[in-house]
Amino acid sequence: MSQATQVSTPSATVLVAANAVDVADLVLYSVATQHATAIWFEPVPGGEGHKLTINKGKRCLVSTELKTGLGDAVLARFALLARLDLLAPGVQNGRVKAKIDELEIDLLVTIRFTESGLSGELRVLNEFGGELDSSVTAPVDGHSYPDVLKPGTSVGPYRVICVLGRGGMGMVYKVEHTLLRKEFAMKVLLKDVHLGDPDAARRFVREARAAARVKHDSIVDVSDFGSFSDGRHYLVMQLLSGNSIEDIMDRRGAIEPLRALALMREVASALAAAHAAGIVHRDVSPSNIFVDVVDGEERVKVVDFGAASLPDADQKDVPDGPPGMVVGTPYYMAPEQAQALPTDSRSDMYSFGVVLYELVSGRVPFEGETARDIVMKHILEAPPPLWTPEGGDVPEELWLVIQKMLAKKPEDRYSTTDAVIAELDRMTTLLQRKGWRRWLPA
Repeated sequence: MSQATQVSTPSATVLVAANAVDVADLVLYSVATQHATAIWFEPVPGGEGHKLTINKGKRCLVSTELKTGLGDAVLARFALLARLDLLAPGVQNGRVKAKIDELEIDLLVTIRFTESGLSGELRVLNEFGGELDSSVTAPVDGHSYPDVLKPGTSVGPYRVICVLGRGGMGMVYKVEHTLLRKEFAMKVLLKDVHLGDPDAARRFVREARAAARVKHDSIVDVSDFGSFSDGRHYLVMQLLSGNSIEDIMDRRGAIEPLRALALMREVASALAAAHAAGIVHRDVSPSNIFVDVVDGEERVKVVDFGAASLPDADQKDVPDGPPGMVVGTPYYMAPEQAQALPTDSRSDMYSFGVVLYELVSGRVPFEGETARDIVMKHILEAPPPLWTPEGGDVPEELWLVIQKMLAKKPEDRYSTTDAVIAELDRMTTLLQRKGWRRWLPA
């Protein structure tokens, strides 16, 4: 666990103090002593300071105003603790770990600019604060929402435009931030999932944490996190205008190997950033890789970190579920993952190899009538030789690289994601050769 900020136990019980450090400590102290779950700093129109609201679930514990300049200073204090850059545009997310006596608190900090000034939100992420198990009312929207939100519905500062899709855990909507006039995608946990799966909310928090920890051009940016009054969580993320690799392959099947290598190199770069932050995606699949065209070039975005494993300190309070529970998609699952054994970056590299295999050949290496049939093949069988309908056989060198990614034992795969990137670059050079030279060893 990263070192937590030590908070001095304040002697005062009010949230009006002489300076930003005192107010910040008093806010954190209220989380510890009163089990607060959410804190909002909203600018008062006209530049007359900030309204500070502290809630415990649906109940308001504190509602007061901070004098002009003090609210901005307190937000700057939390931004500093969360390592956020107040000069950067847009919405920023970070984490603060605070220690009060022997008690540690884990907070998701969101800082945003509005037309009225700087605003912020703190959400308690660990079980101590109760965020994971209690119903938290959004600052503006205390009423009940239906399972499917209708166009025009307001969720805090966001207005629903339309439904973008539905997944196993939630609905995804196109929304507009009414103040910023900017469009985002909002993912909302389904009611039946929320009621029937006690770990669903934890996976939503897991996705928010992973997004807050890793910033990379090829990873979708999650900019906001909140909850409805019925306890359902929602995530607000970058709106993607492209298509998933799954959709691309559904329309045309296999793609040309050079294009496949270019796309997957961006995926590898994104995974390298996640692995460097101690995060293993554990669900690398065509449905979780989006391709967009920016300035005439294809750009990749890796999405959905809901199945990710987090660093040890985070994983303890956002667990996978019952012992032996398997997460991931069977067609792309590493053998150790299928057996509920420990996973690491090499598990992602196995899934990565399956996706690259499918991109080039138009089919996954292992199929079966049931999920068990598929995962048993991942565990026991060697993948069939690689070929591509685009040009028949592929260079032996590329097949050898993919075979190494698909090794049954993690120690037989590439040891680092950077090593995979180097191999992809080598394969790109090889495939760019013309005529008979392309078959020479790289």
